[in-house]
Amino acid sequence: MEKVTKKLNKGQTEGGRQFKKNMILGLFIALIAVIVVNIISSFLFFRIDLTKDKRHSLSKGTIEMLNNLEDRVYIRVYLKGKDQPADYQLFAKQVEQVLQDFRSYSKNVYFEFIDPLEGKSPEEANSILGEFVKKGLDPIPISREDGSGYSTHMVIPGAIVSYRDHEYPTKLLVSDPSGANWMQYSIEELEYNLVAPIRRLLKTSKPNVAFIDGHGELDFWNTCWAGLQLQRFYNVSRFSLDGKINCLREISVADSASQTLNLGKNKYDVLIIAQPTQPFKEYDKYIIDQFIMRGGKVLWLIDNTTASLDSLQSTPEFFATPRSLYINDLLFTYGVRINSNLIQDLSCLPIPQQVGIIGDQPQYKFMAFPYTLNLVNFGDHPIVRNLKEVKSEFAGSIDLVGKNADLKKTVLMCSSERSKLVPTPSIVTLKVALAKPNPQEFAFRNLPVAVLVEGEFESAFKGILPVEFDTLKELDFRPKSEYTRQIFVSDGDIIRNPFDKKRNQPYPAGYDIYTRKMYDNTQFIVNCVNYLCADDDLLQLRTKNFRIGSLNQEKIRGRKTLLATLNIVIPLALIAIMGVILILSRKLKFSKKSNSENLNIKK
Repeated sequence: MEKVTKKLNKGQTEGGRQFKKNMILGLFIALIAVIVVNIISSFLFFRIDLTKDKRHSLSKGTIEMLNNLEDRVYIRVYLKGKDQPADYQLFAKQVEQVLQDFRSYSKNVYFEFIDPLEGKSPEEANSILGEFVKKGLDPIPISREDGSGYSTHMVIPGAIVSYRDHEYPTKLLVSDPSGANWMQYSIEELEYNLVAPIRRLLKTSKPNVAFIDGHGELDFWNTCWAGLQLQRFYNVSRFSLDGKINCLREISVADSASQTLNLGKNKYDVLIIAQPTQPFKEYDKYIIDQFIMRGGKVLWLIDNTTASLDSLQSTPEFFATPRSLYINDLLFTYGVRINSNLIQDLSCLPIPQQVGIIGDQPQYKFMAFPYTLNLVNFGDHPIVRNLKEVKSEFAGSIDLVGKNADLKKTVLMCSSERSKLVPTPSIVTLKVALAKPNPQEFAFRNLPVAVLVEGEFESAFKGILPVEFDTLKELDFRPKSEYTRQIFVSDGDIIRNPFDKKRNQPYPAGYDIYTRKMYDNTQFIVNCVNYLCADDDLLQLRTKNFRIGSLNQEKIRGRKTLLATLNIVIPLALIAIMGVILILSRKLKFSKKSNSENLNIKK
């Protein structure tokens, strides 16, 4: 018996020693593995984003920009303070996460969160807030009630980005134009709002964008909203052609005696021709044509009829006729034809119509007006990839024409599957909103309203150059362009912004003054110019968004009992299964050990 006991003690002692050796060896291996992984991770950086919309990943252009930073970028974020509301604190964490991502790709990115009002007297705080207002960061007053009554806390809604000797403010808290959740919209725009000022500070020069005047185009006040948005990234100007050859090109006199000229490049990168209403002269067409032949880009917003919603303000109907702009030959050569017709669409927007008078007050009712299109069908292109709705008034259809194999044509926007074409001349009346539409008449599907054409264009004056132009040999006429891009839109009202004359302020382009709803017109215009300027990285940021998933409330109500049961039963079942597996494994382990000890005892 004593021998058996000694063998058992000896076996337990050896087993304990072996167990300790295994534990020490395992700990040592784990420690070595952690050190090796940290050393490798200091040289290599990667991450896996398993979200469908890649919300936790920076865009390719942002990563490339961060990797190429030559000097330090300082970002001072002012979303900090002990009295910050909870939702603002949550948004500040999102900002910090994005900045940490920036830091992961570039050690030249430095950031800090600052409370500029901490420890300041009321007079000092007012002075500091005034400085932020001058920089374009208007403080947001947040009122709340506590035990001592109502109190107001000022939130600085942005940051200041510094690079070398320059700095630029950027707003991080932006309101959703559609009136939805401001936090979700701000998070969607966060990478863009942080990258845009860095890009601006890095660029030594900005592309030049010009609005053309002189043919009855929309004036400054009707396009000022789009102009203000474009000024964030481009030099924006306006001018009239007036037949001046040197309007779009750098041309100077080299020698007046020999009448020789110095011919330079285009002065502008992109031209915007917004809803002209008067004919183009041949000289102006020639100037635009040669601008394109030298790689210039043009955004055409053309109404080829006289139809206008303003005409219905004073009369219930008007006579719409084709508009004689004399540019059809120009556009046809470039591969498109903007037709002199009008699209009616069952996917349309309401307008107020007078339905009666009570006393001396007219009574209005919103009715669907098929000429005011709600464009929701978009092509698969970065320009329109994440647009939701674009507001259009009296748009015409666009045909893709020509056999130029060098041109690639992409339909960006089109009408719905229930559309109708109205030829002009024709009468446009408000009564069309009162009548019940006949579905059989709306037999057209997906009529193009906006088209992108890119490639090598042929000149509209090739082989037919007028004699008076042909005498100007020094101007270096080009019959074919280098690779370039043009966008054609059959409605100039898409860029038009409403203007409140009483308050002397514009509304955003795409804002419906009747329903107070915001449409994506402004974003569409900015995206078009981004693409024409080859700012593809910026365009990727503009079109990047994600939606926070929401539960289907109808299905939840219908399966309430089932879902509640599953939420209770499944966790308990998993715990029970894990418990059974653990008990069985322990029994199996100890039974093997007991059998082994019994064999040793018998020996």
